[in-house]
Amino acid sequence: MTAPNPAPTAFAPPEVIVVTTKRVMCDGGGGALGHPRVWYDMGTDTHVECGYCDRRFVLKGSKDDPAAG
Repeated sequence: MTAPNPAPTAFAPPEVIVVTTKRVMCDGGGGALGHPRVWYDMGTDTHVECGYCDRRFVLKGSKDDPAAG
């Protein structure tokens, strides 16, 4: 008897980029694999996610900063 095939692996979590300003730009990494350049403003929040590639931009030192935990 053979072992059943393992379940497909889950997608990797979106990339988290720590920033020092509340206004950020994302182009998906640029080049042929990127997306149009878009700008986001966090407003009163301490994070924002790109609507194209799901990158998460977090304000340095905020509760959302992985290094601040």
